[in-house]
Formats: sequence, C-alpha cells, structure tokens
Amino acid sequence: MTDSKETPVQFGPDGSLIGIVTTPGEGPVEPVGCLLLNMGATHRIGPRRINVKLARRLATLGISTLRMDLAGLGDSRAASGSEHFRTQAVMDMQGAMNLMGTLHGVRQFVVIGLCSGAANGLALAAADARVIGVLMFDGYAFPGRRALWERTFRRALAAATNPAMIQKTARWLHRQVSAKAAAALSTDMFEPDTPAVMAANFRRAMIQTVERNVAMLFLYSGTMHVTDRNRDQLGPFVNEPFAKHIEYVFDPALDHNLTSLASQETFLGIASDWVLRVAHHEAPQNPYSAAARRPDGLGSSAFHGTLALERDAVA
Repeated sequence: MTDSKETPVQFGPDGSLIGIVTTPGEGPVEPVGCLLLNMGATHRIGPRRINVKLARRLATLGISTLRMDLAGLGDSRAASGSEHFRTQAVMDMQGAMNLMGTLHGVRQFVVIGLCSGAANGLALAAADARVIGVLMFDGYAFPGRRALWERTFRRALAAATNPAMIQKTARWLHRQVSAKAAAALSTDMFEPDTPAVMAANFRRAMIQTVERNVAMLFLYSGTMHVTDRNRDQLGPFVNEPFAKHIEYVFDPALDHNLTSLASQETFLGIASDWVLRVAHHEAPQNPYSAAARRPDGLGSSAFHGTLALERDAVA
C-alpha cells in the first residue's frame, strides 16, 4: 500500500515557482488542501524536513498538500516584478492554490506557516476567502515586560553552556559592530515595519479573518518564548473580540527548530490533528475566554511587538 504520491510542480505566471504536491495514495481525499510555507529563508522542506514529514502524514489522513518555495527562496527564481515581499508572497500562494484547484479540484485551504511563514499565512487568509484555516508556529508574539524579562534571564542562564546560544550571541554582536554584516540581512523578507505598524496590521488581519470564521491555531515553543502565563504572547490583544475565536497552544517541550525527534512528533501530532478538524469543520477545542484577566505587569502599555523570525534556521 502506498500512503502518498509526490509530484514536483512548476507554476506561477512565468513558471518560476517550484513545489511538491503530495496526495493520498489510496482511499478518500478530503476537499480541503494544505499549503506548507518556507520558514524564513529555509528551503521548502522546512527545518529537519518537517514539511516533508507533515505532508506525508496528512496524506495518510486524506489531505493533499503543496509545499512550496516562495519567489527568491529555495528552488524558486526571484520575482520579475518589484512588488513588496509580502504582496509577492500572497501572489505566489494564490498561484499555488490555483494550481491545486486545477490539478485536484481543491477549493478550500489550510495554511501552515512556521516563524516568518506565519505572517505570510495570515496575509493570505486576509486576502483570499479560499483559506479556511491558518496554523502559526512561533509567529506573531506581543509579550509584555515581565515575559520579556523572564525570557532574557532564562536565555542568559542557558547561554554559558548552550553552543547554539553562544553562536547566536556571537552573530548578534558581530552585526552590532559590522555595518556590512547588518546590511547582509534581507530586511524586506523579515517584517520591516515598526512594532506599532505591525501590531495594527496584525489586528486588522485578525479581525478580517475571524469575521469569515477562518480557524486559527497559535502554537508557541518553549525555546523561543520560554514561559507562558495566561496567553502571554497575545499581549495587548488578549481581550480583543477576535481572541475568543482562536486556539492557542504553548508547549514548553517544543523547540523552535524542531530539532529533536520528540519535538517533531509533538508538532506533527498537533498540526495533523488540527488540520483534519478544520477540514471537517469541527469547533475549536480551546477558544480563548475574553473574561480572563491579564497577569500583573502585562498591560497593553507595556508590550513590545515582535515577530519571531528565524534568520539562522538550519534545514
């Protein structure tokens, strides 16, 4: 028995985009497809090939997927136009949905974005009614002052014995003293807006998508955000009406790059179960209650808007 079939595809207006379509090998096929996006500048396979593993697992559940490289990433050529990165990303993803519609008759989609891919997924959901669900892993986060202090303190304790932290700290210090190193970062790819503008864009997109009943899962790792009390990462948005309709999971055992096999299995289980529930139009399991109160010190005046961006991801 073959659990899945994989087909390389080339698409887009000028055929510059590359992806892999994974379809169930046998049995019934769900009418909802899934897009798997780049994590930062990482190739479409995702960190530790997690997109490949997820696509194959979803195929066993009857879900067809397309893992794709956005323009200028992985095997896809750079865009020929001069659109802003986010605008171009939405156009690329719409091209992917068009392809899945033509090849497999899929008309509704769930989008899974890790890190900066989360922002692309939300942008697509706000722009295109074909999207019925978005999973954002370590994406938008607006932690308050206490959460930021605790995260910094714990990372500082870990830095002395953690080779990865030592290397990341060294790269950060190098960028502070080297204009050339700082300029080497592709700022257009990594949300260039100010925290206030980013927060406003996030709020607007969330209102638009929730009004259309788009399912939302905010999934956060323990290594990126360290701790979570009463949905810390929502910051000033914790009591917004749209927060009542999202699912929110903080798992301290997950690491941002899904390095361990245990972390990968946890992510695969959470993601595949959630996609199947969305495909079956089941109600959210843990929608947030707006009656909850913010912990002391985490009021909206204290937040610093951040988007978790993986500039140093290793495939």
